[in-house]
Amino acid sequence: MAESYTGVRVVEVRPELIDQLYKEKHIDIDFDQRRKFYQNEYVVLKDITGASQSALTRVTGSRLSLLKLDKDLCISGVKPRNKEQWMAFDALLDESIKVVVLTGTAGSGKTLASTACAFHHLEKKHYKRVVFTRIMTQVGKHDLGILPGDVDEKFNPYLKNYMCNFELLFDKKKSSIDDILQQYDVEFLPFQLIRGASFINTLLIADECQTLDVLEMLTLGTRMSEGSKIVILGDLKQRDEKIAREKTGIFRFVNSEQAKQSSIVASIELIKSERGETASLFASIFEEQ
Repeated sequence: MAESYTGVRVVEVRPELIDQLYKEKHIDIDFDQRRKFYQNEYVVLKDITGASQSALTRVTGSRLSLLKLDKDLCISGVKPRNKEQWMAFDALLDESIKVVVLTGTAGSGKTLASTACAFHHLEKKHYKRVVFTRIMTQVGKHDLGILPGDVDEKFNPYLKNYMCNFELLFDKKKSSIDDILQQYDVEFLPFQLIRGASFINTLLIADECQTLDVLEMLTLGTRMSEGSKIVILGDLKQRDEKIAREKTGIFRFVNSEQAKQSSIVASIELIKSERGETASLFASIFEEQ
């Protein structure tokens, strides 16, 4: 099975180079090494002597730039818990990165981090609105049939992934969450109705994208207009429709040379579940390797 681009690599370097990085905040990449790195790739520098010194960096142009690891960083009440989450927050908060793709195991914080950063952007007025979307597919072989009601009522049962995160962020009952959401320009849109839309000055979060094929990913991405940012989330190991991994839109996009070389794209695979030991156990047993 073909290896997928993770957006993260570990490089062993001389301790003096790490010292220089912490002093100057960035270091130039040797000309002969530039072709080996991709734009917005996250690089963990480790001391080649085996000491504990290390640094988290991101490729920006022809440089490695040091990530600002503020231990007091708290976005909408959420703090990063591991190095991949630090990278995710870095990409989600950077307005110059227009496309963020977060993949990885269930419970690794993809949706929570994205939602927390979305409300942070709204507070700062970086975008006029946030749109949450996902495809209306059900788990497993048992179809619920046609759901009653209008579009909003039909889509509401599919919003549990977002609502659970809202409850965690706001620590409120559902009625209070509705009141809070009314204070922001937040919209929920079924993926099936996204064709023809044009999102201007919008932060679009698309969750459960692991089953989208290439044409569906094309439809999603081409909706984005000026001043907007799109966040694409998915766990390629939980493809309910069992579409081949290599045929998914996420795999095609993440592994595209054009995307990897683009200064407006960051792709990160989160590898550690932070949901709890039960979720971690089931993921380790049942997810395909």
